[in-house]
Amino acid sequence: MSDKIIIDLTENIANTGQAIPFMGEFELPNDLLPYPNSVLNKVLVNVDVTFENPNVLVCGTLSCCISGYCDRCLKQLDVTIDLPFEQTFYKDIAEEDDQYVYTSSLLDATQAFADEIVLSLPMSLLCNDDCKGLCPKCGCNLNEKQCDCDTTRENPFSVLKNLKF
Repeated sequence: MSDKIIIDLTENIANTGQAIPFMGEFELPNDLLPYPNSVLNKVLVNVDVTFENPNVLVCGTLSCCISGYCDRCLKQLDVTIDLPFEQTFYKDIAEEDDQYVYTSSLLDATQAFADEIVLSLPMSLLCNDDCKGLCPKCGCNLNEKQCDCDTTRENPFSVLKNLKF
């Protein structure tokens, strides 16, 4: 596995307008993840690269394999999150700050893929969408059993309904 995602455009330039597949398994830094105590094990890239003279269109899927803990119930989990990817790379000069460039026949897509991961990952890492989390009183996992704790509490704004104007 490599930590740089370099796409050789030699075949693409020779076949202008034709989508050529690019696949690979890469290691990117763990600091991309918004989840505490989580590890980005690998990123699987499966994209089509099209040379559109002079720009290059890259579109496909990034699969992030993550080991971590559920944000609600703290269950240890390994998940794969698929993220769509579509980006145009411009030859030598970017017209705007948020555009990516390439030079010669090598395209370094590492930063573009890392940015997409940071911007597209869900805010919470969950074991499943219906996760009930932990009881705020006793800490039992509510997905596994129901506790007898009284978790109802008075709304602090309920005193406002007794105000007379």
